[in-house]
Amino acid sequence: MQRRRLAATGLVLGTLGVLLMPGCKVGYLLKSGYYQAELLALREPVDDVRQSGRLDDEQLGKLDLIADVKAYGREIGLSATDNYETISIDWERQIWNVSACDPTAFEPKTWWFPIVGTFPYLGYFKEEDARDLERKLADDGYDVYVRTAGAYSTLGWFKDPILPKMLGWDDFALADTVLHELAHATLWVPGSVKFNESYANFVGEVAAVRYLADRRGVHDETLLKAVNRQADRAVYRALLHGLYTDLDQMYEDNGLDDGAKLEEKERLFTDELLSRVRAADFHDRPRYEKAVTTGTWNNARMVQFKTYNTNEQLFAAVLEEVDGDLLAFIGRIDEITRDADDPFIALEGHVGAR
Repeated sequence: MQRRRLAATGLVLGTLGVLLMPGCKVGYLLKSGYYQAELLALREPVDDVRQSGRLDDEQLGKLDLIADVKAYGREIGLSATDNYETISIDWERQIWNVSACDPTAFEPKTWWFPIVGTFPYLGYFKEEDARDLERKLADDGYDVYVRTAGAYSTLGWFKDPILPKMLGWDDFALADTVLHELAHATLWVPGSVKFNESYANFVGEVAAVRYLADRRGVHDETLLKAVNRQADRAVYRALLHGLYTDLDQMYEDNGLDDGAKLEEKERLFTDELLSRVRAADFHDRPRYEKAVTTGTWNNARMVQFKTYNTNEQLFAAVLEEVDGDLLAFIGRIDEITRDADDPFIALEGHVGAR
């Protein structure tokens, strides 16, 4: 079922594309390749690290969880991979992603690379490099959003290690991440980062809830918290989709000049978004009030949100069509999108024709 696995950044890009790129991109690719090689060089077999005495009981429990989630993924038909069989326990870096967008239109800046195509963000292994790009993009007039990435995937080119920070995550987040990556390994639709991330987000969340229910029972406290968190996520995503639509319509209004658009944009991102959160039905409203009042809120952040959260209702409709069978769902997504110029249009057409 898997069509093709592609590396997001790093060593594969560096070795396959460096001769084809202009100077600035050559530097980026070589530096990414160096740090990725460093990460991979620090990999140690999980069993060796277990026996080394460097991990506490809670961290050892997280390793058990990762192994069990991988086993569960195989049980439900997701493609087995060699990822997360090693751990780079001594790796101390953080991964940073940088994205940019026009300040008065949802027109993201993209970067093109040989082999893998176009991406709406760049990844860095050093914060100072990410901040340098942030400043350059801001000087060029872009909205810029810098965020950290908790996990790292080469999408099958290398055996990806567990990162040390992952051992501090809660069980649902860890299961979600592992199953998200297994979803990528099972199906990758060429040419659309947004589609692949939205699809894998959907599979990872659905499968993580099922994992907790199957392994621990429907009354497990962790499961109940995860269900509530998923419900809150759905409410929050709906709010952000609504905000995106309002912003997009405003940007398309030819009766407003850029100054008026920027003023209305500021109002929507501050007062209006907070008001909508306070009026919504959350289990944990303070969490989302904090989310919308801290950090950077701009067009670049909204584009990143759309990259990972698009058309969840269409994926849900296809899952319902196959009676909740996740493996059949992935097969149907493969059938629907195969050879399509735009996988989202193909998905919309399929669901609309039912």
